[in-house]
Amino acid sequence: MGIPEGVTIIVGGGYHGKSTLLRAIERGVYPHVAGDGREWVISRADAVSIRAEDGRAVTGVNISPFISNLPSGIDTRSFSTTNASGSTSQATNLVEAIDAGASTLLIDEDTSATNFMIRDERMRTLIPADREPITPFVDRVQPIFTELGVSTILVAGGSGAFFSAADRIISLDHYVAHDVTNEARKIAPEPWEAGRNSSSLVFSYDWASRVPTPSSLVREVNQKPAKSRGTTILFAGETIDLSAVTQLVDPAQNQAIARALDRITALADGRMSIRDLILTVEGRIDTDGLDWLSPFNGHPGHLARPRHYELHAALNRLRGLCLTGT
Repeated sequence: MGIPEGVTIIVGGGYHGKSTLLRAIERGVYPHVAGDGREWVISRADAVSIRAEDGRAVTGVNISPFISNLPSGIDTRSFSTTNASGSTSQATNLVEAIDAGASTLLIDEDTSATNFMIRDERMRTLIPADREPITPFVDRVQPIFTELGVSTILVAGGSGAFFSAADRIISLDHYVAHDVTNEARKIAPEPWEAGRNSSSLVFSYDWASRVPTPSSLVREVNQKPAKSRGTTILFAGETIDLSAVTQLVDPAQNQAIARALDRITALADGRMSIRDLILTVEGRIDTDGLDWLSPFNGHPGHLARPRHYELHAALNRLRGLCLTGT
């Protein structure tokens, strides 16, 4: 079975394999050894899992396509917090993934913030759009594909809100996939644009460069090298929590990220953006291999290459991160 580009919804009863299929697609970004079964699930290497992540740090991220006009007056075009809510964290994770070059977003309703994902008609009637800061993902999912070329694969077992916005709908029944797009169209025949504000029909976004200040990466005299410990990384006197970055599958990847953060620190000059810093590190790894990350001669034997999306994830979760011009 192939899943084309566009918006795909995976539905089905509980325990019929929806989330299991999505987890397999998440892991399909990595090659697997022939014969162990997993080689039958192949995903684009730039597919990124997105979820809510209450409490994560956010620094200078433009989440205004999803959240704006907050009662507090906070400017969401450069949003920062040390304790993000479910909706702001999921909006941030999504925007950061697209900014890093993701072609496909992988989302499970079980790990999503409901108010970020949907607003039903009754709630839209009771709380009109001019009093609701959140533009739900259901209003943005099609423009994200048509305007940015970024696809979405979404597990949705409890709500049919995405039916009209989907290009195809796959049902899992006893772990067997069936195309039920036509059946869903009969249930939700209205076009996805129906009843939505004109502002929801486009995805307007300012992809401003985010340039870290060198001083926010070096905050101690004789700063110790970054160190990986389980799903956390000790760096710049802080603990970076990567437990919600689900496409990190081997502790050796975390070790490599820790080493890469040290390299990024050495490269940061107040002019290079986060994206450029990580691209530079990626280029050196392509040229010199993982050995380049190690402070010792020869391959240390305990490093596995992470994708650059996970490098972005680690740096973006640094609580003390500061950007130039903010």
